[in-house]
Amino acid sequence: MLMATGPTKPSTARVILFLGAPGSGKGTQSSWLSQQLGVSCLSTGEILRSEAKRNTPAGYRLRQVLCSGSLVSDEMVCAAVGARLRRDAAGVILDGFPRTLPQAVFLDDLLVERGWPRPTVIHLHVPRHELLRRMTLRRQCAVCGAIYNLVSRPSLRGSRCEKDGGALVQRDDDSEATALRRIGEFEALSAPLIEYYRGSDYRRVDGSRDPDLVAADLLEIVTREEVCAPAFA
Repeated sequence: MLMATGPTKPSTARVILFLGAPGSGKGTQSSWLSQQLGVSCLSTGEILRSEAKRNTPAGYRLRQVLCSGSLVSDEMVCAAVGARLRRDAAGVILDGFPRTLPQAVFLDDLLVERGWPRPTVIHLHVPRHELLRRMTLRRQCAVCGAIYNLVSRPSLRGSRCEKDGGALVQRDDDSEATALRRIGEFEALSAPLIEYYRGSDYRRVDGSRDPDLVAADLLEIVTREEVCAPAFA
């Protein structure tokens, strides 16, 4: 269980990127780190939904795309993320952006524009067999959506949610076949990004360990990098 240590406010605005396959724990760790640093943690989906609610031409176009169920282009994703980051003065933790090389290049240009340092890139690496084990053992409350794991985080009420007594079910995304497909998709998409960031402020962290050990490493990385964040050339 991740323990809170109290907010550690960053002295300068910065962006921290989380890379990690489904089941790597990046959602849990990025949310925890957000609390420690006192900065927002945003997923691509959250940014798109937020920007789509704005009464702007871009917001209207984004609403149309999301309502139609069509894929959102790199151009629209970058526009939404850019609009959000231009309103943020304290920095942000990004979960799920960038996903492609054009998005990564856009983010670099935006950080130069804002005078912010290069992003700190944290890659939570977990072996494929462990990812598969975690995902197939995951269960979700059918009522509130709370997540449990049959081994690492079982419900104290057995097959029922501790919060509201809802039935715990396996999501379609967590079946073995779907989990393998999602892991494969992440590996294909992330390989170019890892190469792109490897010569920069890129940190690969062993995410297969106890969550508290992972969290301690992450906090050490970002507080150390805050002192000497590399600038753009």
